[in-house]
Amino acid sequence: MSKVTGNIDGIRRSYIERLEMVFEMETDRKQFCSEEMLAALAFFTGVTGREAMVYIDRAGRIEAVVVGEQDRVSLPALRKRRSESRLSGIRCIHTHPGGDGNLSKVDIQALKSARLDAMAAVGVVDGRATFMQVGILGEVTGDDVSVNLFGPYETVPDDVLWAEIEAADQRIRPEESKKSEAEIARAILVGIDPKNDGDDEPLRELRQLADTAGFITIGCIVQSRPRPDKSFYLGYGKLHDLILEIQKLGADTVIFDDELTPSQIRNIQKELGKTEIIDRTALILDIFSSRASTHEGRLQVELAQTKYLLPRMTGYWGHFTRMAGGGGGGGGARRGEGETQLEVDRRLLRRRVVELEKEIDKIKSRREVARVARERTGIPIVALVGYTNAGKSTLMNALSGSDVLAENKLFATLDPISRRINLGGGELLLVDTVGFINKLPHDLVNAFRATLEEARFADLLLHVVDSSSDNRERQMEVVNDVLEQLKASTNPILTVYNKCDIANEADIPKKGSVTVSAVTGAGMEDLKAAVVQKISEMRRIVSLILPLDSGALVSRIYAVGQVHECEYKENGIHITATVTGEDESRLRAVVCSK
Repeated sequence: MSKVTGNIDGIRRSYIERLEMVFEMETDRKQFCSEEMLAALAFFTGVTGREAMVYIDRAGRIEAVVVGEQDRVSLPALRKRRSESRLSGIRCIHTHPGGDGNLSKVDIQALKSARLDAMAAVGVVDGRATFMQVGILGEVTGDDVSVNLFGPYETVPDDVLWAEIEAADQRIRPEESKKSEAEIARAILVGIDPKNDGDDEPLRELRQLADTAGFITIGCIVQSRPRPDKSFYLGYGKLHDLILEIQKLGADTVIFDDELTPSQIRNIQKELGKTEIIDRTALILDIFSSRASTHEGRLQVELAQTKYLLPRMTGYWGHFTRMAGGGGGGGGARRGEGETQLEVDRRLLRRRVVELEKEIDKIKSRREVARVARERTGIPIVALVGYTNAGKSTLMNALSGSDVLAENKLFATLDPISRRINLGGGELLLVDTVGFINKLPHDLVNAFRATLEEARFADLLLHVVDSSSDNRERQMEVVNDVLEQLKASTNPILTVYNKCDIANEADIPKKGSVTVSAVTGAGMEDLKAAVVQKISEMRRIVSLILPLDSGALVSRIYAVGQVHECEYKENGIHITATVTGEDESRLRAVVCSK
C-alpha cells in the first residue's frame, strides 16, 4: 500500500499527503521506529484530532498507514503466512490525542488477537509527542497470553525493544528455532502432463517453487491428459484420489502446476473443504512478494497480485456476500439493500490497479530519463538474463566484486541491480535482471515490464544458462520467448554456460559461447575477454570531418554515443567519438557523399 486509509473524511488533502510521506520513512531492520516518523504522526494528530497508526514489518517496510480509532480499523493483510502460534512479524505504532501515551484496553486486545510483534502508543499534545508506552506479548497460559508493558519512553530504546520482541517470539513459538516440520505447511503437488509415464518429473520445478516458498512437499499427483479439466483441473475421479491422498498424508495445502480459473477454484474448494488451494501463479506471486525489497519492486508485485485477485475474489472470500449497509436518510426513510461487500472490495481493487499503474508509469518515465542519461555517457550496458537459479547473481558478484544476494533458490534476487565495472577494455555497466521461469504469470511480466526492459536497451545480453540442468534446452527456449515479448531478442547475445564444475562439459556446446563456473572462477578470464571483444566489435572510436550542415547527425551522436571532441571549423565539423558500428556507417556515408 502507498495510500493512507481509514477515517479520512473531512480531512484536508494537504494533511493526508503529508501523512503519506510516512511511506518513504522506512526504518532500518534494528530500528523500532524513527523520530521523523513519530513527528509526522504527531503533527497529523495535532491538526486533525484523530489517531494515526503505522504498521511496519521486520524488514522496516511500511505495510499500511491508517487513520481512525484502533477498534474501528482492520489490521492489513500480513505479507507472509503465519499460524496463530507465531508472531505476525508486524508492529503497530499509533498516536493518542490528548497527551496520554498509555496503551488502552483496546490496544492490548488488538496486540493479543493479531499477535503483533509490538503495540506502541504515543501521546500527542499540540502536535508534539509526549511519551510512548510499548506492549509486547508475554507468557502463554492456556488460551490466553499476558502482555508486558515497557515505558513510558521519551526516547525510543531500539535495542531494548528488539530484544524483548525476539524473546516474545521464542515464548510464543518455542519450537520455531528447531524448524519443526509440524509447523511448516505440508503440500501435495498436482499437475497435468500429456506424456506422463507415472513419475513426478514434470513437477520438479513446482517442487523447487514450493521449497522456496517454505512448504514441505509430501506427495505428488500427475494426471496424463492433453489439457486440464475445465471444471476441476483434474478429472473428477482423479480429484477424489487427491482427496484420499490428502487424508492419508495429512496435507494442509494442495499446489497446482497451472493457473486455475475462478470457477475451477470454487469447484475444487467445494470438494476439498478446508484444505488450502494454491495455483502456480499465486505461488510465484507469493515468492515475489517476499523477495521484493525496493519501492518499485513492491509496487510491481502488488499490481500483479491485485490483477490476479480481482476475478477470484468470490472463490477466496465467500463470506463477502454479507451486505454492507444501505444509504438511507433520516427519519422513517426506507434503507436500501446497498452494495455487497464483495462489490465494494472489487471497486476498491479496480481503483487500486489504476493507482498502481500510474505510479509504475511514473517510475518508468524516470527510468527512461536515467537510461537516456546513461546512453549519453557512452558507457556500454551489459545485461545478465537467464532462467531463474541459473547463477546470474553469483556471476554478477564474480565479475563486479559486489555482494548481491545469491542463494540456491528460485528468485533469490528480484530487484534489478547495476554495477560499474572494468574488464580491461574500459568501463561498462553490468545489470542483473529478474530470472525468467516457465509459465511466468502474464500479469507479472506486464507489471515488471519497466524493469525487464533494461534488457531491451542493453548493448549486450549475457544469457546465463545452468549447464548442469537436464532441462537446459527448454529453459533457454523460455528465456528466448520472454526476450521476444520484450522485443529484445535482436540484441547481441553471448551465451554463458554456468556451473561447469558440476556439469558434464562434453554436453556443453562450445561454438559462440563461453563455459564458466561463477563459484570456482573457472573460465572467468575467457568470459571477460569475450565481453570486451563483443563490446569492441559493437563500439569503436572514429575521427572524421563532417560537412557543416550535418548538425542533426552530430546531435544524434551526442544522444546515443560518446563524443570526445567536437569542433566547428571552416572546412567542416571535426569530431572524435565512440559510436556503434551502425552509427559509424552513417558518419562515413555522409563524409563520402560530400
